[in-house]
Amino acid sequence: MQRIAIVGGAGFVGTNLALEARRRGFDIVVVDSADRLSRLRHSGLADVADCDLLDLAAPGAVLETKADVYVHLAALPQVDYSLFYPESAVVNNIASLTTTLAAARQTGTPVLFTSSIEVYGGNDGAVFREDDPVLALSPYAASKIGCEHIVDSYRVNFGLVATTVRLTNLYGPWQAPDRIIPRIVLQTLLGIPSEAVTGRLRDFLYVEDAVDALLGLLEGGHWGQRLNVAAGHGVALEDVASSILRTVGAGELTTVDAPPRDGRGPSLVASPDRLEAVTGWTPRTAWTEGLQRTVDWYRENQSWWQQFDHIVSADRNDPAFLVDHALPLTAQPVR
Repeated sequence: MQRIAIVGGAGFVGTNLALEARRRGFDIVVVDSADRLSRLRHSGLADVADCDLLDLAAPGAVLETKADVYVHLAALPQVDYSLFYPESAVVNNIASLTTTLAAARQTGTPVLFTSSIEVYGGNDGAVFREDDPVLALSPYAASKIGCEHIVDSYRVNFGLVATTVRLTNLYGPWQAPDRIIPRIVLQTLLGIPSEAVTGRLRDFLYVEDAVDALLGLLEGGHWGQRLNVAAGHGVALEDVASSILRTVGAGELTTVDAPPRDGRGPSLVASPDRLEAVTGWTPRTAWTEGLQRTVDWYRENQSWWQQFDHIVSADRNDPAFLVDHALPLTAQPVR
């Protein structure tokens, strides 16, 4: 395996994956519907292979890449976005995957599909494992459950070679500030008061560790799997926010109770034990180290994130705080 096509590669995980894969000597091609948030331009990656991932009749640039493997990351990946715009999230996430699978079916190319631990829904504290039942608490989670079943159906009926990974809550460089960690980091750097929800436990993994897991699966040829990529332990969201303020050395924080219906369960923590058994992978970046590296990165990369200044201060009860609302898929790339 030498050439990796990263479908949805202009996103948060895709940019980090492309940078690390290139550093390891892989030939990579980024397939996406333009460099909408200018991650590729600012990171020094090659131009994007522009592809309408919603055109089910024409796999387009996905088919033309002649890659050894497709890594499918393309999605509208926000629970909150899917609550404000459920139809858009579901259609995008399923149709973009089907486009990749159409290309894989024609070329016989293996697919690494990235799902989410949101498929588990949430519980009162038990750690989720791959064989646990799934529960769609949001349209986003429902779309990922559907996508997993579609991948399985292609494997059974068309001989697709594929592995599905369920990514936990990732954080690190190039993440847009409608997620809790970059949002509070930027609010603190900009002198804007922050707010954290109480009563929520989440599993946070530094993005470079997740990328290492994905590349380990590709390098080892571990196909036919369903695996959690997770830290395996939870952190309360109010503790996440407090840790950010301590790391930055400034900031103002208030806490609020979790709303009764926001597409999330109280605890969402997944076990990486099966992944470790298959590949030997374990998380390498401690929470304090990953957070410090993240804060340092945002301090040093204002030229990229300044495009989000107006989003960082927006109320989370309104879709204006969502990057995919403010800069939708039809928007021109930010320069």
